[in-house]
Amino acid sequence: MKRFDILFETNRFNVSEVGKHFINPCCFGEDFAEWLRQQLTRKGYTAGVPYQEDWGWEVLAQHGSQRYYLGVSGFLKEDAVGKNAGEWRIMVEKKRSIGERLRGRNHMADSEPILAIVESILREQTDIRNVRAEFVSL
Repeated sequence: MKRFDILFETNRFNVSEVGKHFINPCCFGEDFAEWLRQQLTRKGYTAGVPYQEDWGWEVLAQHGSQRYYLGVSGFLKEDAVGKNAGEWRIMVEKKRSIGERLRGRNHMADSEPILAIVESILREQTDIRNVRAEFVSL
């Protein structure tokens, strides 16, 4: 299984105040997940309401017949200057049916349009920096 991660840094989103509704105290990303959902919608994607996981937040996004999970999590940088100086990770994984998984079809590829869209959304923001991508083999 393949996953692509997009990493970046920003002070825009909360990585310092633990919400009373957080499953774990590290579940930052609620505000970022909602912002990303809105940005994807503006770019023509259908994106669901973000939901919490025990490590962060997740959004299901769809364009045409392709569906993706976008997991987001952030944490305070080690050398942080400011209470929300965060390092963020967006984990992009293709949602595949059981049949596709069993047959080895419809794998996540580095040419998936959603990867370029998410990167462009981030790069358009003046307060988001150090945007970079990583391939993760699971």
